[in-house]
Amino acid sequence: MLYTDKTYDSQKRLTNWVRTGKESGVPGATSNGLKQYRRLFRNNINNSLSQAYPISFEVLSDEEWSTLVDEFFEKHDAKTPHIWKLPFEFYQFVKANNFSEKFNYPFLNDLVHFEWLEIEVYTMPNEYPQPYVKSGDILNNVLEVNPEYRLTQLEYPVHMYAAKESVNHKGDYFLLTYREPKTFDVKFMNLDPLHVLFFEKVANENLTANQIIDFIIDQNNSIPRDKLTKSIIGFLETMIKEKVFLGYAENYLN
Repeated sequence: MLYTDKTYDSQKRLTNWVRTGKESGVPGATSNGLKQYRRLFRNNINNSLSQAYPISFEVLSDEEWSTLVDEFFEKHDAKTPHIWKLPFEFYQFVKANNFSEKFNYPFLNDLVHFEWLEIEVYTMPNEYPQPYVKSGDILNNVLEVNPEYRLTQLEYPVHMYAAKESVNHKGDYFLLTYREPKTFDVKFMNLDPLHVLFFEKVANENLTANQIIDFIIDQNNSIPRDKLTKSIIGFLETMIKEKVFLGYAENYLN
């Protein structure tokens, strides 16, 4: 059954009141009832966002956090009807509306992105690796990558320092966020540029460590091969231990 024009108008007025708190002339409603109705809605949104972004909630002042929530509540046209999906839209809203500049917190975009990544990776659909075995030649066999990850570049190392301290360490940082296969715990790892190159070559091109070492030396033959190989073996052993590399891909074993 379609709404009548009168019902539709009343609904729009109520929605406007709930989102803005501004008098909208909702027919048949009492002022106190409307205030309680708006309070309940806003509290639900605020609770959902403060739980999704606990670090941002802690770092921002009460006034700054309330400003974020109120502007999001009033101005953002949500794409999802599910409150538990709103944190992603909140992250997009904060970034798109330059709150990092408004609040003079240069790290804010990276901080909300970092906090969102934990939610995204934790709730991502299951992705399954190709068949692999635990034993192999670390330099000459192709490694199987845990497919449940996100690799992200950040300007401020909010994953390494307290948020406000990260301002003093601006640079290029690469954050690997991944889900541990058995426990489903979300873990974080900072990668340097060389290890990012190595990781992406393994993940996207199915190259062995020695093939990647050959590629790196071809690009820069001033790097001693033995020193590079020793460094890479240490990196690979750590990645295997931390369940980023799961083992050796069966499809590429001799």
